[in-house]
Parts: sequence; C-alpha cells; structure tokens
Amino acid sequence: MANKSRNVAIIGLGTFGVSVARELTRMGDNVLGIDDNPARVSMICDEIKSSIQVDATDDKALSQCALETYDAVLVSIGENTEASILTAMNVMELGCKQVWVKAQTETQRKILKAIGVHHVVLPEQRFGTHIAQIIHNPYVDDFMSLGDGQYVVMMEVHSSLAGKLLKEFKFEKSHNISCMGVYTDCVFSSPAEFKDALKENDKIILFGTRSQLRKFSDAN
Repeated sequence: MANKSRNVAIIGLGTFGVSVARELTRMGDNVLGIDDNPARVSMICDEIKSSIQVDATDDKALSQCALETYDAVLVSIGENTEASILTAMNVMELGCKQVWVKAQTETQRKILKAIGVHHVVLPEQRFGTHIAQIIHNPYVDDFMSLGDGQYVVMMEVHSSLAGKLLKEFKFEKSHNISCMGVYTDCVFSSPAEFKDALKENDKIILFGTRSQLRKFSDAN
C-alpha cells in the first residue's frame, strides 16, 4: 500500500526551504510555498503544487492561506530572527497540526521552544555535526543517531577487512556491536544471508555506541 501524500506548507523559500520543498514533492507530497519575495515564489512555482507571495508576519494575510488544514507547516525564514519568531507565533495561533521552525542560533531555538514550538531544527549545526563525525572516522560513509548514545553506521570495507567472512569478526562477543547487514554490488543482504567474503568497497551496516564503533574501526 502506497504512503498517503501529505499536504505541507513551507514559509520561506531560501536555499533550505526550497531544498525541503523539492524533496517533499519528489516523495509525492503536496507542497505550498510561501514567501514575501516574488522572485523566489516565481522560481519554484513550476516545481511544487502551488506557491504564493504572502508576508507571513502579517497574521491577517497568513490566515487567508488556510494553513490549519495542512498536515505540517515549516517556517524556514533565513537571517531575520524577528520575522521567523513572529511567523511561528502566527502559524501556531492558526492551530496548525504540526509546526516545524528553522532556527539560526541556539538563542533562537530557546525562544522558539519557550513559545511552544515542538519541532525546532538547526540545519547548519546538524549538518556540521554529521560531517565532523565522518571526518573523525574516515571509514564511515554515513551514520544515524538513534539517541541515548546509540548509532547506526555504514562503514566501507577497506583492504584490511577484505577477504574476511562476517563470522570472523564476532561483532557482539568481541566488540559489543551488532552487524545489521552488508551492501555489496548495490544489493543489501542480512548477516544470515551473506555468506561470501567481504570485498573492498562493500559496506557493512553496524549498530552500537559511538565508542564501541570507533574501537572496532580502529582495530580493523
């Protein structure tokens, strides 16, 4: 059964807002783009379901957009902190179901949380942390934090691992981590299915704490 399309409004069509709008559209969601800059509205109008020019700091103008009928609203206003906070307040007063707001600084995040915004994102901080983790461990292609210090990482097989079988690593007994599977030749296999020797450029999916995963990487 296909996932149901969601109706999402994005206020602020800068680089971040447009990126989210395009990706949501690619996944089949119905996106309404809102910005007070006509050039930005025009730029994205052919790529998403609809886009309109509205000053979102004007509560009366914003109330005409029927945002309360949308599944989610993202406030993605750039460096104008005052406009971002005021817009977030206007959106919340309309009774929108799910409100996300992009913050530029930790101070702005605290203010948004204080006025009741549940979903505040600092994309530059999150992306910076993500890149730092990968730089810190050069064999990690990508990772996802699950909270409480637990991570899922995709680790590239390098020369010292090539030629070995998964069972040789004794992941849980020797390293206190779990192997969730292997990507080889663009095909995913579970540990039970994967019987071949690892090859360079294969990718192992591992689960564990950051310190244990790093110990495994350093040891191999």
